[in-house]
Amino acid sequence: MKFKTLFNDWKLKLLSVVLAILAWVIILSFVDPTMNRTITNVPITVVNEDIFSEAGKSYTVDGRLYTSVRVSGPTSVVKNLTAGDFAATADLAQLYDVTGQVPLSLTCTARGASSITYSLVTASLKIKIEDVLSKRFAVVVDTDGELADGYLIGSVKADPEYITVKAPESVIERIAEVRVSVDLNGLTDNASFDCTPQYYSTVGSELDLGIAKETVVSHDSVRVDVEILTMKTVPVVINVAGQDEVASGYRYTGAQQSVAAVKVWGLRSRLAALTSVTIPDADLSVAGASEDVTVEIELSKYLPEGIELVDGEEPVLTVILQVAPLIVKTCDVETVTLNGKNPNYEYILRNMPLHIQLRALEEDFKGITEQHITATLDVAGYGPGEYSLPVTIELDNSVFEMLGAARLSLSVVDPDAQDTPAEIGETGE
Repeated sequence: MKFKTLFNDWKLKLLSVVLAILAWVIILSFVDPTMNRTITNVPITVVNEDIFSEAGKSYTVDGRLYTSVRVSGPTSVVKNLTAGDFAATADLAQLYDVTGQVPLSLTCTARGASSITYSLVTASLKIKIEDVLSKRFAVVVDTDGELADGYLIGSVKADPEYITVKAPESVIERIAEVRVSVDLNGLTDNASFDCTPQYYSTVGSELDLGIAKETVVSHDSVRVDVEILTMKTVPVVINVAGQDEVASGYRYTGAQQSVAAVKVWGLRSRLAALTSVTIPDADLSVAGASEDVTVEIELSKYLPEGIELVDGEEPVLTVILQVAPLIVKTCDVETVTLNGKNPNYEYILRNMPLHIQLRALEEDFKGITEQHITATLDVAGYGPGEYSLPVTIELDNSVFEMLGAARLSLSVVDPDAQDTPAEIGETGE
């Protein structure tokens, strides 16, 4: 009767079910307890980016494109979750302009997701918006290495000469230079190089434009053509006009030039024909000069077309044309050679030593002696008597000029004759 009452009483039945469920929950809490966990490095996917690019804008994320998720649920589910089981999305169309915040949405794709609860640690993504600008930069070519001896770099041309960069304003402001580098070590002929441009900041550090959003460059490669020229050293030769036409009493004594030889460059075929840089006498003259003449000459005017001075060579030649005064000195000649003597006669020179006047530079007289002067007298055909005859003077050094004529008085005596003629005969020069 009691059992019948128990089965017929619905209240008891309900209580039994509740107690059973409670017992099951209690048992389950011990078998698979609740676990709380934070999962990091959940990637954030940004959508609707084109709304900025279409408006000529760009954005940068303040921080990393990762977030963290708090998860709570059965240990059997939660402990196996990874960052890849969650998808965080930032929709730029939902940007709040005042704060620059974009709300994040989160979904979980893991098995058992219905048994857990999860939420974002940070519920929004902060971004910075800026203008996209374009700027053109000249390509600077750096040359490294040493050329072979006798060669030097001619023209260096980059193609293109300019690169246009389209990027966010913050990126454009950091770019100071665009450079390419070529290695010329050992080159002896023209060469071409394909180079990847590098971008540098104002402090000289290299920039990686690949990490900047909305960045586009007009050229990814630059062709550099390098002209290699031949170098040659040639003498500088001067020609002086009017050397025998200086002022009376003066003599041209030579020239001093500031540059004896120069290094020039050009095409090999043109250099082969060049043996000197020659200054014509039309540009250098001492005619009528009574003192030194200084002339400055621009050397490039005398180089053939296609030939130029090497950088660093002195471009101006200074020439000093030296003019010095002449002086006159009297020299005594003790010995005179008689040519054509008659062995039957005696010959007596009356006004010895012979005095002659020579004109030359002062320093020329320092080394002259009688040994440098040859005096001869031709007595052939002269019989006994008194004569005034010209003396032939020969000088070893052509720098001396004799002034006037030299004459000697000569007595010719016949020892066997009783009387000596009293008349004096003369001969002209």
